[in-house]
Amino acid sequence: MDSDAFLRTALAAARLAGPVVASAFRDRALQGTHQLKTSAADIVTATDKAVEALVIDFIRSKHPSHGFIGEESYASTTATTSIPLTPTWIIDPVDGTTNFAHGFPYICISIALAVDGVPVVGVVHNPVLGETYYATVGGGAYVIEGFAGSDAARPLPVHPPRPFEGLSHALVATEFGYDRDARLEAKLSSLTRILGAPTRGVRALGSAALNACYVARGAFDVYWEAGVHVWDVAAAAVIVQESGGVVANFDSADGVAAVDWFQRKFVFVRGMEGGRKEAEAVAQLIRSKLDPLTYDRD
Repeated sequence: MDSDAFLRTALAAARLAGPVVASAFRDRALQGTHQLKTSAADIVTATDKAVEALVIDFIRSKHPSHGFIGEESYASTTATTSIPLTPTWIIDPVDGTTNFAHGFPYICISIALAVDGVPVVGVVHNPVLGETYYATVGGGAYVIEGFAGSDAARPLPVHPPRPFEGLSHALVATEFGYDRDARLEAKLSSLTRILGAPTRGVRALGSAALNACYVARGAFDVYWEAGVHVWDVAAAAVIVQESGGVVANFDSADGVAAVDWFQRKFVFVRGMEGGRKEAEAVAQLIRSKLDPLTYDRD
């Protein structure tokens, strides 16, 4: 597998789509009508659909035999409950659509490639703030800050990993998603329990991919969320893992050893001075404080 070639494709696709997203972010008239999906909190714009088509067309021109899972087109295709074993691109054209519609600049294009059912390439590009995170399995994780070329890439995390000194020294992130039912109450209960540990602070950027990338860079110690989809997290998961961090499900019979990409409940932990064992222990600590939640698989 030529991971470098696939990474070049993903980076090129993200940079091709970036100006489209950035222009519509600055001129809301270009976003078109905001349509509701599952609830009043879950919206889609014309930009989401146009960018997904643009990215898929570009990647297909480079790799015509590959498959695709895109957020906006997935519902109209044959749904699956696992990533196919054949090479499959997993795309979120605008992660953080609510931010995008409201002018909050934490938005990104998320592109992953999965091979044998596992994400192996990840690119997360914020064209408004000029941040591009990327990784390949075995190749490390990097960030490009500003609007420079790839020669400006910095390895992740951006500072040497620190030991975990407990939640009282931790900055954590979570999101509440689109749930406005009993699951929201469970999420608030979990947050209250974690904040009361006590925890130093909590953030919510409004983008699953960017929350996870801020874990990879070492800004957030932990990020957890329930109700997300594979296209929200696949690219960022590669970046977190290659930065030395850990990705786990809320529920797993195998501890944090295996990730079910369609469970829709994930915990991300930054790289630790003590390595994977220390990061896994932090993941277990967070999971022990989370209320049970049930979601249909994608």
